[in-house]
Amino acid sequence: MRPLWRCIKETLDMSKDILKTVKKANIRFSEKVRQSDAAGLAALYTEDTILMPPNSVKLYGRKATEEFWGGALTQMGLKDATLETVEVFGSGDTVTEVGNYILKAEPEGQEPVEDRGKYFVVWKQTDEGLKLHRDIWNSDLTPP
Repeated sequence: MRPLWRCIKETLDMSKDILKTVKKANIRFSEKVRQSDAAGLAALYTEDTILMPPNSVKLYGRKATEEFWGGALTQMGLKDATLETVEVFGSGDTVTEVGNYILKAEPEGQEPVEDRGKYFVVWKQTDEGLKLHRDIWNSDLTPP
């Protein structure tokens, strides 16, 4: 039987690796937003993802996710996303991330806008690597 201190160290090392992987995935997410790449954003999600944007119904699957982000990029003028991981926990093939976001948009013919809020993501390990599996977020700003 392994000593408890070794089990704790292995868990901490694994947590650091997962944290690094999640942060790298979030960087890719931000890059895809800046590139206005809806298909690239959707590819970061599992095939059976559920997207739960604010003020909207739940969206099921990668195709609906691509359509959502495509609209956000073109119609809403989404230009940038900054994601800050606050906490990652879990084990096995899923982990949960809690974080904060800043979204910047430049809607056509309107002043640029910025939204700040928090998010909750369940990540799932797939054959293609770690993917967003459940994604929900909401604003910290008071509605206009």
